[in-house]
Amino acid sequence: MNSITSLIDELESKIPYVSSSKESVSSVSVGWHIEHSLLAMIKMIAAVEHSDPANFKSSFNFKRTIIFAIGKFPRGKAKAPESVRPPADSDHTALQPLFEKARQKAALIAQLAPDKYFTHPVFGDLRKKQSLRVFTLHTKHHLQIIADILKK
Repeated sequence: MNSITSLIDELESKIPYVSSSKESVSSVSVGWHIEHSLLAMIKMIAAVEHSDPANFKSSFNFKRTIIFAIGKFPRGKAKAPESVRPPADSDHTALQPLFEKARQKAALIAQLAPDKYFTHPVFGDLRKKQSLRVFTLHTKHHLQIIADILKK
């Protein structure tokens, strides 16, 4: 998945700024946003990987429709699930292994069947193509927050 790899590369380019923060933009550091993005990506791809297409439940989801139409997540409207929330005081020493794992998962998802899926806590069941869209939008959302933190 070329676009996922480029997003991972872009996150990796922000490593020199892990301790940067700007309270007016976000209560957490650049490193937190990087770590969270990688954790979310890895967890979402793992869910797609281990899904059973027979259990997929198709449904209309208004929030998903709106987010996909506007192509971005609104800021400050959702709280990250505990499983993908790094500690606020993380020293980010775990980033390099997360980058490696994210690259492995990005290569893996390209090979998965299109009927694989994952269940998003707000958007419901998402087939592989929709899942890719969600974690692309999610990562871009956090990259924009990082960019805003780093603006002078």
